[in-house]
Amino acid sequence: MGNKKGIKRMTRKFKTLGLAIVAVLAMSAVVASAAQAQFTSNSYPTTITATSPLSNDDFKTEAGSVECAGHFTGEATEASSTQTVNASYSECRAFGFASATVAMNGCDYVFHSNGEVDLECSGTNKVVITAGACEIQIGTQTGLKSVALTNNGNHIDVKASVKGIAYTVTKDGFLCPFSGTGAKTGAEYLQNNAVTVKPVSGGTDLTID
Repeated sequence: MGNKKGIKRMTRKFKTLGLAIVAVLAMSAVVASAAQAQFTSNSYPTTITATSPLSNDDFKTEAGSVECAGHFTGEATEASSTQTVNASYSECRAFGFASATVAMNGCDYVFHSNGEVDLECSGTNKVVITAGACEIQIGTQTGLKSVALTNNGNHIDVKASVKGIAYTVTKDGFLCPFSGTGAKTGAEYLQNNAVTVKPVSGGTDLTID
């Protein structure tokens, strides 16, 4: 009798272990599937573009907001989990009243299919945001979170809500609302409304699958 009870207990343990292994494998499959999502087009290379209207793109720091219109371009050369995008900004206003400029200086965004984004700058280049006697610089950073990526037919809607950006206040002159120069953290890059990324030559679609 004792042996039979022992065998039953062991059988139950093996069943429980088996179910746990199945659950782990199932979860691993879900994670692997998410990690394998890719930006894809029906033809390569495909040139892509997007336009963000006036004041839609908002750079927030301790001093307040710098709001701009944005224009984005890139090229999809193969199915990939990342997509590099060049950005330019115009008609910027700082702190609600001052004119401003956002110079990318050769820095690009690298969007990941999991919603993370990198800022890649060549060499010692940095993004420079200037408003009057105020200036901040933003250098290379990786794994910033996050950007919402949603298929919209044969295009992708993108909406940034990126937080925790490191920056440096390099000028804090007359009437600047900064609390001094130096390295800071906690800047944000927000888009009030999603922008649609569309192909303009090469392929006719860009989706995330």
